[in-house]
Amino acid sequence: MEFEIFQILQKLCNLHVWDKTACCYNILKNLLKRLLKRRFSQAPRAIQFVENPTEELLKTLVEKDWAVLEYIDNPSDTLIQSALAQSGWAIRYIANPSEELQLEAVKANYDALQYINAPSEAVQLQAVQESYLALRYIDEPSVAVLEAAVKQDPQAMRQITNLTKDLALHLFKVSAAIVGYIPNTLGVTVDEIKDIILDAISSDTVDEDYVRELINNKAIGGRQSKWPIDILSLIDRYGTRTVKKIAVGEYLRY
Repeated sequence: MEFEIFQILQKLCNLHVWDKTACCYNILKNLLKRLLKRRFSQAPRAIQFVENPTEELLKTLVEKDWAVLEYIDNPSDTLIQSALAQSGWAIRYIANPSEELQLEAVKANYDALQYINAPSEAVQLQAVQESYLALRYIDEPSVAVLEAAVKQDPQAMRQITNLTKDLALHLFKVSAAIVGYIPNTLGVTVDEIKDIILDAISSDTVDEDYVRELINNKAIGGRQSKWPIDILSLIDRYGTRTVKKIAVGEYLRY
């Protein structure tokens, strides 16, 4: 009933017969404003019942509820930014969003990716850097995207649906932390893992985090381990000075 009253008042105010300075017009206008304030403070999405709402009103409502964007035709950049600042999911209500807006959306909420049609690799990369779970919303992730995902969290391996032996070995070169997530069914051997480790520790350009992942990885080492490789012995024998320095610094932490 209140919406019906509001719509009647709005139509009355829009009639061209009014003298805009008339007292009765101002009373009607003030009544409409009061009704707007009361109604929208309770239910911002009631904007869908308003004809030609002002930018000021829209801004106020979007700040209250980002989903109001659904009921706004051709929202301004200001409204879009306000909505995205609250939730990346607001991207679902933006027609043909630019890559810049898509990046902003997945930075805010990685799973906003599900509302983006054909996201670019840059957008996919940003999403998986926020959370490896973004892989759920990527049909055919590139190797670069998978690399970013396992670096973000080794559990990303569980999200790879078409994992092959070659891909698993490649990803191990990127993150040593994923070794515990390599399934037995792929047939990866201890010697293959060991060869990759030797290549890494004999290089002065090896990433420091990679060396730390090797040292702290509970999946590697020990006779009962799936990967019975003595990392310390390998570093002592084949590691570069840089790698040995990292290893010593890591062990001195404990």
